[in-house]
Amino acid sequence: MLRYFFKRLLLFAPTLLVALVLTFGLSRLVPGDPVEEANAEEFERSTQSEAELLRMYRSRSARMGLDKPVFYFAFHPAAYPDTLYKIPFRNRREVLMKLLRQNGNWPAVEAYYESLGQLKKELQCMPVKWNSVARSSLGQVINTLQFSNDLGVAQLHLKKMAALIPQDSMLQQATFPTYQQLRKSYDFLMAHPQKAKLYRPALVWQGFDNQFHQTFWGYLQGNLGQSYEDGKPVSAKIGRALSWTLLINIFALPIAYLLAIFIGVRMAVQHGSKFDKRTNAILFGLYAMPSFWVALVLLVVFSNPDWGMNFVSITGMMDLDKNSSWSTWLSVSFRQLIIPILCLIYPAMTVLTRQMRSTMMVALKQDFVRTARAKGVGENEVIWQHAFPNAAFPLITSFGSLLPEMVAGSLLVENIFNIPGMGHLMVDAMGTQDWPVVFGIMLLGTFLSIVGLVLVDLAYAWLDPRVRFDRSNLSV
Repeated sequence: MLRYFFKRLLLFAPTLLVALVLTFGLSRLVPGDPVEEANAEEFERSTQSEAELLRMYRSRSARMGLDKPVFYFAFHPAAYPDTLYKIPFRNRREVLMKLLRQNGNWPAVEAYYESLGQLKKELQCMPVKWNSVARSSLGQVINTLQFSNDLGVAQLHLKKMAALIPQDSMLQQATFPTYQQLRKSYDFLMAHPQKAKLYRPALVWQGFDNQFHQTFWGYLQGNLGQSYEDGKPVSAKIGRALSWTLLINIFALPIAYLLAIFIGVRMAVQHGSKFDKRTNAILFGLYAMPSFWVALVLLVVFSNPDWGMNFVSITGMMDLDKNSSWSTWLSVSFRQLIIPILCLIYPAMTVLTRQMRSTMMVALKQDFVRTARAKGVGENEVIWQHAFPNAAFPLITSFGSLLPEMVAGSLLVENIFNIPGMGHLMVDAMGTQDWPVVFGIMLLGTFLSIVGLVLVDLAYAWLDPRVRFDRSNLSV
């Protein structure tokens, strides 16, 4: 049994690795600049020069581990540089990439863009008392040109610069030499295209000091990164939300299973009776009612003080106090948790009950059940010791999928009742584009799906003694 458990874990390791690679890849494909999003307020408040902003960006990028290559290797056209990831600000990298796709000469593109940055730097270094209309107009043209990805349009902006600079003697003295260098860089770029490199593939080894390697080892140590929203560790935010999600599901799932087992078994034993027909009709009715609609109705009814039923607070659950005991925590929150738990119980119970009824009806018709009855075995023993273990396998299989659903959070219920669980955290993180939290929850859900499958297999062996996971029965 123990040997089988470790074998299954080894088999699931590649699945978890693939999930990690896919999650990491998606995290790098989402829109926006992670460094800017994580330090949005600091960049917005900053009144520093271009050079100071670049230094600030590089410092934050190094702190977040984003100043390294993305993966162990890169497969791209030969025209692409190996150090594109080091260029500050994602929007600038995208502009450079679009310029490169038009020309193919990376050194010339880089020289042109650096000359443009140098011109902007010198313009910002001019004393404020030398401000003029020409200087303001030139600054606007430079800003526009920095985000222009069309080389044809860039030529028009360069002509505008040539007309603006002579209008102010101080401006001409400070910026004209750099403008000439910018113009030469542009002319060289246009005169020496290398488009053939865009169609020649190149495989580049980037070493082990990369973002994926750092992320992978961080995940193994329980470090899921930092939240873009508040800079807190993602693992801490998920752990806090997980406490609430587990709390409501620790009550909901066992109750749903117990009700499903006893009601389903009774319906199967009394197949065709009034109890079976009426219960079946009730289950269909419950299944047809959407959980979000039931949750809203119960919230309106039980949170209305005019009806004397102010049992639920719509202002949200209390924050988890780390110093409080579980008993204190439950006693304070119990009244607010009853209705959310009910909203989680009834959808799962309706499906599991009908599943239990169907499999139990099949089990009761098997030969071994008829043989047990013929030997004089009591009816309760026939039902619970002979038929039920065989009928319970589908319920065990269902648990494998219910476990990740439980941890991923009951999105609707948690958001309707404002419970700060995993579902609530996922919606908030997606709304604020806090991608480290979103992908951390996704990866946790994948891991628990694998754990659920292992637990299901172990439960099979425990429930049915005929199942043996050893060398003599490797086909099971």
